[in-house]
Amino acid sequence: MYRFYINTTDIHDNKAEITGQDARHLINVLRISLGDKVELFDGKGLKFIAEVNTTTPQKVKLVILEKFFSRCESPIHITIAQGMLKDKKMDMLIRHLTELGISEWIPFFAARSIPKPNEKRIQARIKRWERIAKEALKQCGRSSLPKIKEPVPFKELMEMSDNYDEKIAFFEKASCPIQSIKDNPMQNINKFIILIGPEGGFSDLEINFAKKNGFNTFSLGPRILRAETASITACSLIQNFFGDLGSKKFLT
Repeated sequence: MYRFYINTTDIHDNKAEITGQDARHLINVLRISLGDKVELFDGKGLKFIAEVNTTTPQKVKLVILEKFFSRCESPIHITIAQGMLKDKKMDMLIRHLTELGISEWIPFFAARSIPKPNEKRIQARIKRWERIAKEALKQCGRSSLPKIKEPVPFKELMEMSDNYDEKIAFFEKASCPIQSIKDNPMQNINKFIILIGPEGGFSDLEINFAKKNGFNTFSLGPRILRAETASITACSLIQNFFGDLGSKKFLT
């Protein structure tokens, strides 16, 4: 069944409307017919089964038949704080991390980040990341859109990190293996922030500042990983240790 994002403002009682590019895709590419059913998601955790009622060249009107909460959301809240990378790498990361179940994405400018783009370009990139995240939700079955924050300076990120149960920074010079988190399970830990550096890694000054702000540093093994590989690996491991990756509930 085809899945489409729908804004809550386009839902009225038991009726919904799909407009714009998605409507044109439904009509011209998928050749949707009256009576066909599609799945809608609102980016806030709700899914809907809806039936096509009427179509025009720019709009598809539907009747909602069922409404329910998604079962594909992670039981833990993961925020990935990612040092700014080149455009295509950040695009790829938001797609894959959305599939892996992150709740929040905070890009930041570290000492070794790429040069800071102008404000207009930053806003354009945020809109692009939101579009990519919505497309990823269509594919992976999730219904909650990750919160995508505007890029911030490293110091401001530290100030934003107070409201987390566990703060983790992955650093190539760290000696403590990530396995130690699993070997010493933490109690009542549900909200994680994971700090990943840019292509050039963190400076010692930044890591020391992160430690002073409550971050624990861990290693991802003996090999030096690319920044984007480290981000995906870190998210996968935390989901496996504390979330729903590999959960017996989903094993067959």
